[in-house]
Amino acid sequence: MTIELTLPSGPRTVSIEPIGAATADGGDFRVVIDGTAYEINARRTDLGLSILYKSDQRSVDVAVTERTGGEYLLQLARATVEVAVDGRRGRRGSASDAATKGSQRLQAPMPGRVVRVLVKPGEAVTARQGLVVVEAMKMENELAASRDGHVKEVSVTEGQLVEAGRLLVVID
Repeated sequence: MTIELTLPSGPRTVSIEPIGAATADGGDFRVVIDGTAYEINARRTDLGLSILYKSDQRSVDVAVTERTGGEYLLQLARATVEVAVDGRRGRRGSASDAATKGSQRLQAPMPGRVVRVLVKPGEAVTARQGLVVVEAMKMENELAASRDGHVKEVSVTEGQLVEAGRLLVVID
């Protein structure tokens, strides 16, 4: 499987191959990120994945929220990353164009508490600009705009508890 990651530092290509008998709930994998190989053990959790790097026994938890068109939102301890599976990002033609013209409805990817609201209605925002910080699983996750626009609605306040899928901000 090939995944294209879009990061603020630029695109990354990731290939994932099972090592041995992987199951739907996890297993051992060889992951190659821009030519650098890693061996990991990955297991599904209620919110996403738990990943163990075999080389140094480092563990990473990743919350995964499925979006439309084969895209996912991955939330790690210090970063939120948008992911497109099988190289679909940027090659969808009119569907991609339509997505950039409608409203962006930012939703909570998991249950948590709103730590900070970084924008106000009417404010202009740019792609990748932070909008809301949500604390979940003892990690603060800054959720960002996927495109330029103006804040139409902010539907949460600082300190508010939110459930997964709760509307946070609307960008036009």
